[in-house]
Amino acid sequence: MEVYSDWYYGIEKRINWQKDTLSEKDYQKYKLDLLLCLAGRVDSFSALCAECQTRKQEITTLTNDLANLFLMSKDAKKSYFKAIGDITKHLQKQHKLVTEGQYIGIGMTIGAGIGVALSAALDGAGLPIGIGIGAAFGFYLDAKAKREGRVICPKKKKAAFASRNVLIAVILGVLILAGLVAFILTSRSAG
Repeated sequence: MEVYSDWYYGIEKRINWQKDTLSEKDYQKYKLDLLLCLAGRVDSFSALCAECQTRKQEITTLTNDLANLFLMSKDAKKSYFKAIGDITKHLQKQHKLVTEGQYIGIGMTIGAGIGVALSAALDGAGLPIGIGIGAAFGFYLDAKAKREGRVICPKKKKAAFASRNVLIAVILGVLILAGLVAFILTSRSAG
């Protein structure tokens, strides 16, 4: 369990107060769980990072303004979400942290590109193979980042998380199998 500063516990108290007063939909809409995770990460790096010290002040302002969420103008809300994005980007670039699922998305995108190239060589069977391999590689990198504690806001383990992993594995298996079947069928018809 991590030890945080009094600053963090004050932020946590203000965010938890909002959790008690806001609807679940609004709590998620304003990304208060993410804001709390960002506060924890910024707090842990602030002793060695001058920008994190500045980000602490920014997070303090954001949490102080939470009481006025519904009174904020569109520009103020836009600024709120931009600040959360900027803090996240800082943690990703300077401290090499990642968001949960980041590598799966990247892997599937790269895999789709490779799959298109493979499709030309395999008469259309490469796309599911490329996506499957890319997603599997991304899943591995996400799991590694989580083990190393580099995920900005790791989700709490739940039974649903385990079932989601099984679902992802099944989908990947089906994609790879479909690609192989398509390859075999196109190979037979060509020969």
